Amino acid sequence: MSLWLAGGLVLAGQPAADRVYRPGDGVEPPKVVHRVEPRYTAEARRNMIQGSALLEVVVDESGKAARITVLSPLGFGLDDRAVQAVSRWRFEPGRKNGQPVKTVSTVEVNFRIFHRWFDSANETRRTTFNVAVDAIQRHLQTAQTLETIRNLAQQKYPPAMYLYAKLLQAGDGFPRDPDAAFPLIVEAAGRHYPAAMYEMGRMMMEGHRMPPDPERGLELVRNAAVLRNHRAQFYLGASYASGDRVPVDRARAAQYFRMCAAAGETPCQVQLAKLLLNRPDREERDLIQAIAWLELSADGGNPEAKLILDQHRGVLSAKEASWVNKLKPQLAVYQ
Repeated sequence: MSLWLAGGLVLAGQPAADRVYRPGDGVEPPKVVHRVEPRYTAEARRNMIQGSALLEVVVDESGKAARITVLSPLGFGLDDRAVQAVSRWRFEPGRKNGQPVKTVSTVEVNFRIFHRWFDSANETRRTTFNVAVDAIQRHLQTAQTLETIRNLAQQKYPPAMYLYAKLLQAGDGFPRDPDAAFPLIVEAAGRHYPAAMYEMGRMMMEGHRMPPDPERGLELVRNAAVLRNHRAQFYLGASYASGDRVPVDRARAAQYFRMCAAAGETPCQVQLAKLLLNRPDREERDLIQAIAWLELSADGGNPEAKLILDQHRGVLSAKEASWVNKLKPQLAVYQ
């Protein structure tokens, strides 16, 4: 594990007592004095996941991690494990004019599997890309951020190829050039990047920018869904539920909606609940599971879930409501 310190000044717009400083210009950086190693999740170990979670940490005047933000996630539950570990680290606080002050630093938490080869160059590309994406999402996009995306795309890093293509399509930060974007999406799909696979699959199904090939397009979308692309999962769930381009198959629709519902996607949770509620042979367990999914979706702020809950909550017995409360944490464990 290593501590990266970002240069800069005081974070603006804060009262004096709450100011958070960046090391530099007379501000001494915090130093790690006690580390707690993170623990692997069973899912990450089963899938042999290695890499680094990059966190932004505000260290308070007592040397504790007061606030932790994930900048570059690793997935498979490892980001939470990284946050849990760093929250127990202790620091020598940063100082200004000899006095301890709140300071912000960047912490890299590494996950490695003993005796297994690790591609450090690809991990550097992944982390660099995620930091650039985080800057874009926080509306801190700069010329350097855009150049980072372009350079990574030129290095054939699939996520950067796809993002660069989308920026070219939209004319966001680069001159609009859909013709240059298209081959980037095709190549990223060929390198098995799920978002590009989904988009290329849809283009093949619809005959957009390429000859129509519905079977090959559907296969690409299915593969993207297996690789955890939530848009592909939702699309397939909706398609099998409605019979759009595929035969109606409620079981398959529920299967795909369940994939993205388990990942915390509230629209998927609502659609899965509606399938369960509308089953012709609905059983008590279907009702209980549907209400549990709706409550999770409503907790996530989905307005449709709240409307449906208002219509169905009253039909639950006290025992069924108790079962819903027991089921929710089991479903939410994947979010």
